[in-house]
Amino acid sequence: MKENRNLKQIHFKANIHEESFIEDFTVIGKGVTIEKDVYIANGVKIYGKAIIKEGTYIGENCIIGHPQREKLNEIITYKKSISELEGPTVIINKNCVIRAGTIIYSEVIIGDNCQTGHNALIREKTKIGEFSLIGTNCIIDGNVSIGINANMQTGVYIPLHCTIQNNVFMGPFSKLINDKYMLRKRFDLIGPTIEDYVSLGANSVIFPGVRLKTGTIVGAGAVVNINTEEGDIVAGNPAKFLRKKPDNWE
Repeated sequence: MKENRNLKQIHFKANIHEESFIEDFTVIGKGVTIEKDVYIANGVKIYGKAIIKEGTYIGENCIIGHPQREKLNEIITYKKSISELEGPTVIINKNCVIRAGTIIYSEVIIGDNCQTGHNALIREKTKIGEFSLIGTNCIIDGNVSIGINANMQTGVYIPLHCTIQNNVFMGPFSKLINDKYMLRKRFDLIGPTIEDYVSLGANSVIFPGVRLKTGTIVGAGAVVNINTEEGDIVAGNPAKFLRKKPDNWE
């Protein structure tokens, strides 16, 4: 069913371009497509209907196309080979850099010229626009929309049902929250909405359902539980309006 090429495990139904480069100790599953000039480093595992487009680099020990919970339970229950998985498609577009240790689930689309740091986690039903950066140890917990040229620094946390628009900057260890109650009960999860050109300082926290309007600046360590207007600068715990962003800060 599979063929071993040197120390690689490549499914015979994988579509591998002859001008791609695949290092040893890799697993390429059924239905995977790897285009021209893709570099797959040692220890990478790619499953499902993954499409890795031209010029992309996948670093050591990354997992692409990790199965979602339902599929994973099926694999465990029926003792199926994960390399036979035919889950939803994951697409990593052209000229991306996915650094070592990153895990990307199925049903994720990553735009052209994106990068991750090391050990990022991107879960299912997430779309990331072109030229975006997802930093080291960032967690995107799924069902998230991220626009173009977003910049998430080290340790950012983005939970379910968040919307992040274009040219957003999230400083180190800033966090969005989608649950109003710190209880193990079922409540509707409502993530924040972060509009274009918003900047979040390091360690800031944005509460569920909050909308930060275009150009908002949030100070480091702020806890934001109010909506903002365009160009607001807010800081503190709880965050309060300080002033409007000066025109010459564009």
